[in-house]
Amino acid sequence: MKKYGFVLLSMVLLLGLLSACGGKGNNNNGAAKEKANNTLSAEAAAESKDPIELKMSVWGSDAQVALYDELAEEYKKLHPNVTVKTSVIPWADYQQKLAIMAATKTSPDIVWISERMIPQFMNGGQLLDISSVKEDAAYAFGDIIPSTLTAFEKDGKLYGIPFSTPPQVVFYNKKLFEANGLKSPMQLYEEGNWTYDEMVKASEAISKPQEGVYGVKFIQSSSNWSDNLIPLIWAMGGEIFNEDTTQFAMNTPETAKAINLFKGLLDKKAHPSIGEQLTFDTGKLGMAFENVTRTSAYRDKVDFEWDIAPLPKGDHGVTVPIGFGGYSIFKDAEYPEEALEYLKFISNKENAAKVAQFFVPQRKSVLYSDEYLNKFPFPTVETMKVAAYDRLAEGTIRPSHPNWVKIDEQVTLNMDAILLGSTTTEQALKMMEDSINPLLK
Repeated sequence: MKKYGFVLLSMVLLLGLLSACGGKGNNNNGAAKEKANNTLSAEAAAESKDPIELKMSVWGSDAQVALYDELAEEYKKLHPNVTVKTSVIPWADYQQKLAIMAATKTSPDIVWISERMIPQFMNGGQLLDISSVKEDAAYAFGDIIPSTLTAFEKDGKLYGIPFSTPPQVVFYNKKLFEANGLKSPMQLYEEGNWTYDEMVKASEAISKPQEGVYGVKFIQSSSNWSDNLIPLIWAMGGEIFNEDTTQFAMNTPETAKAINLFKGLLDKKAHPSIGEQLTFDTGKLGMAFENVTRTSAYRDKVDFEWDIAPLPKGDHGVTVPIGFGGYSIFKDAEYPEEALEYLKFISNKENAAKVAQFFVPQRKSVLYSDEYLNKFPFPTVETMKVAAYDRLAEGTIRPSHPNWVKIDEQVTLNMDAILLGSTTTEQALKMMEDSINPLLK
C-alpha cells in the first residue's frame, strides 16, 4: 500500500507540475508564439552540432568584401557552427551567372541583387518569401524607408531587404558657375527656380568645347540611357512602361520632349559627345548627374570648389531615381532558414551602420544619425539632407522587367539612331514601341 500510495502521490505531483507549466505557457501564449515565429532557426543553428556553410555572392570591391568577412566572423562567434563564405562575381557577368546557378539549383544561399535583376528572379518564383521579418520586433522592420522596399514587394509578400539606396543628385563646379556669372544650382533651388530650362541655359553658358569644357554630362554612352535619361523622362511627364509593365509607354510627346532636350545639348556641344570619357573630377564639366555615393570619391580626387544640388524640375515636377542594391535568398538555397537569420544580422541597425561606410543606408535610424550625418565635413549636413537624403522618401526605383536585357537593347539601338540623326525622335519611339511591346507579353 505504501508503494502504491507513493506512486499515486508522485503522479498527482507530476500532473500538478505539468498543469502549472501549462498555465504559465497559456498566460504568455501570444509572446511565445511571436518569439517562435520571429526567431526561426537561430536557436536551432546555434545548438546544432552539424557545421553549416552559407554561401553569399556579391559584385563588390575588395574593401566591401573584407567588411562582410568581418561580419561573418562576428556572426560565427554567436553561431559557432555557421560559416559564411563570400564570393565575388564581376558585375558584367553577375545576372547571367546567377540565372544559370538558379536554373541548375546550385545558387548561393544569399545574394546581392539589383533592381534590374529582381523581376527575373521574383517573377520566376526563385526567391524566398521573407515576410516574417516584418513581425520580428528586434529586427525593427519599420525603421526601413518604405520607398526602398517597393522593388522587393509582390502580392503582399517580401522577397528581399535593401542595403544601398543612393538617390541621384547634380554635382556642380562652383568655379565654372562663378566664372560665367551664373547662379549655382543650389541657389536656384532655394529660390524655387531650379528647372531643366535653367539647367540648359547654364550648360550653354559654361560650355567651351574648343577648350574641352562642357556644361553638363548626363550619360557616358547610349547604352547607359536608363541611368540618367529616365529621371528627365519622368520630369517631363513620360513613363517607360504602363503601371503593370504590360505596355511600352515611351512613345509619347512627353518622352520625345525629354529626349530632344538631351539631343539639343549634344547638338550645341553643351554636353560631351557620347562615349567621351570625361569625368567631373577633371574640372571640365559644369554639372554631372550621378548617384550621391560619388561624393566619397570626389572628396579625395577633386581640387576645385564643388557642391551638390537636387535634380531640377521639369514640366511635371521632379521624380528622384534611386539606385538599388539588396539582399535576397534563393528558394532552393541549401540552408534557407539559417540564411534568413544571417540576412537579418547583416541588415540590422548595428550592421547597417557599418555597411553605410560604403552605401547610403536603408534605415532611417542610421541615415539620420549624428554619426552618419557628421562623418564627413563636406558636403554639409544640410546640403546632403536637401539634395539627397530627404529625397529618399519621394524616390522611385528605376523600372525593370524580366526581359530587361532585350528591352534595353532595343532602346539603345534606337537611341543611337536618334543621336546620330539617322531618324527622328518620334520615328524611333514608334520603332521602340513596335519591337518592345511583344517582349512584355
